[in-house]
Amino acid sequence: MVVALFDCMKDKSTISDDSLLQARVVDAHGRMGSVVSLEKTATEGLAWIQLDCCPKIRIPLHLLSQQPNGVYRLPFSVDVSPEKNDHQIAIPVRQEELHIEKRQVETGQAVLVQKTVSEREQVVDEPVMHADMEIERVAVGNIVDQSALPSTRYEGDTLVIPVLEEVVIVQRQTLLKEEIRITRHRREVHLPQTFVLRSEHITVQRIREDEKDEASE
Repeated sequence: MVVALFDCMKDKSTISDDSLLQARVVDAHGRMGSVVSLEKTATEGLAWIQLDCCPKIRIPLHLLSQQPNGVYRLPFSVDVSPEKNDHQIAIPVRQEELHIEKRQVETGQAVLVQKTVSEREQVVDEPVMHADMEIERVAVGNIVDQSALPSTRYEGDTLVIPVLEEVVIVQRQTLLKEEIRITRHRREVHLPQTFVLRSEHITVQRIREDEKDEASE
């Protein structure tokens, strides 16, 4: 709250204006009053206003704005400050602030987006594994016990398959005739293959307003 001091008892030469004298005045809080006298200085005109709740105050004429109902409105409220004497009037001072907003507007230009598909060849050379089987026959010729016949077994990557045969001797015994050895060998080979891959490209073209109208027709 800013307290402004106004002289209440100074003698000034008054001017007569039938449209303002005794005109009704209301402040920003709705307190009613009237224009009791007018004055003129070297630079501006002044009005003495008597509100119902306050002593007379003097304000420049340009602060009075006439309403459609003929009442003149003050752009502020007038309150008597209880801490001050009768010649002091409390007038709140207000300040305007600028509020900035942004909004989107159409510029009249359009954007044409085109998508094209292109093809290219790409060579893929990934190693693959091949397994080759090597079969080897190994002669053994050992007599084996009937209760302990050899069975198929692995020796590392080699699968050993015993081949049994019965032979007639003084007594019949089982002869281990041979073993078949199957060994797996691994080697790395390259099998190049060609694949067709597709990729998309975006072309952006700006269109003026007249071209946009022709395109719509």
